[in-house]
Amino acid sequence: MRPPRKTLPIHSAEPLHVSVTRGGAEESSHLVDVALCDGDGTVIIGLGDIENPVFPRSAMKPLQSIALAEMLPQMDELQRLSPAELSLICASHNAQDGHVEAVRGLLGKFDISPDNLSCGPQWSSDQTTLIEQARTMETPQRIHNNCSGKHAGMLVLGHLMGVDTHNYADVTHPVQQRILGILEAMTGVDLMGHPSGIDGCGAPAFSAPLGNWARAFALFADGDSLAPARAAACQNIRNGVASAPFLIAGDRRLCSELNAAFGDGITAKTGAEGVFAAAFHELGLGIMVKARDGNKRAAEVALGAVIDCLGYETPTTLRPYFQPELRNWAGDLVGDIRVIGPIVTQA
Repeated sequence: MRPPRKTLPIHSAEPLHVSVTRGGAEESSHLVDVALCDGDGTVIIGLGDIENPVFPRSAMKPLQSIALAEMLPQMDELQRLSPAELSLICASHNAQDGHVEAVRGLLGKFDISPDNLSCGPQWSSDQTTLIEQARTMETPQRIHNNCSGKHAGMLVLGHLMGVDTHNYADVTHPVQQRILGILEAMTGVDLMGHPSGIDGCGAPAFSAPLGNWARAFALFADGDSLAPARAAACQNIRNGVASAPFLIAGDRRLCSELNAAFGDGITAKTGAEGVFAAAFHELGLGIMVKARDGNKRAAEVALGAVIDCLGYETPTTLRPYFQPELRNWAGDLVGDIRVIGPIVTQA
């Protein structure tokens, strides 16, 4: 096991400071709360307010996917989800051809029409994919929604539970109630006692203290304290994401690059509004970071700083996300984005 580069634990009431510099001066800054915990909820790294309830948004998809992964042993062998499909149900994807066809294939296994998806039609947020979509179709369909993999998984879960899947995204529906029970067990809190809402895809959005989400990912990372069926489900999701990292996001996305780089050593997932979560499997630790201003680049750089602090080597494929350089349109280096705080290992 690799030694950390800083002495742990590290606790500070001050959030992590992500500094955007130009010409050697700070042009902008972001504040990022960080919680790194073990499965008992012990805080290994706590920066800022880790008790403040936050919405993990899509970062909780690996946890939501446990409900369906637990049903793998009950599936007919011909319908059993492949490792790649387990990655897909955790996805916030680009709607590239491989993503769309994978969702179509998953639904087809269970004779479920894509029309049953309740997530709204969505153009890709990836510029390259969007340009291709604009060239080839008049309007996107529900299957192009970045959360269509998650929604396909929810429809399959409802099918296997033997319930009517109409309104499957409603929080009172049996599908969502099963997912909610698992999320509460993993976080250790009554989620309905905290603010909740509706995500961009129409599914429930729950909130809980940052540290509790980190604890949930620590349990996901090391299932020794989980029931055997739940531990097996987490292991299958871990292996699935590692086997098909492209499906969890796509080209030009940190989620895919990070999961490809670290394989089954780290399972990571981003969420809207400046959230990132990860499970460090060999360490038995889980993390969630939240940029207070909702900025994605701040969350990515903060996550990279923690990964470095824990002793991991940063592959070159991840440096554009973790150590980004600012360049002008001519390609000249004009600034950078860096972390300031107690976890920084290099000046």
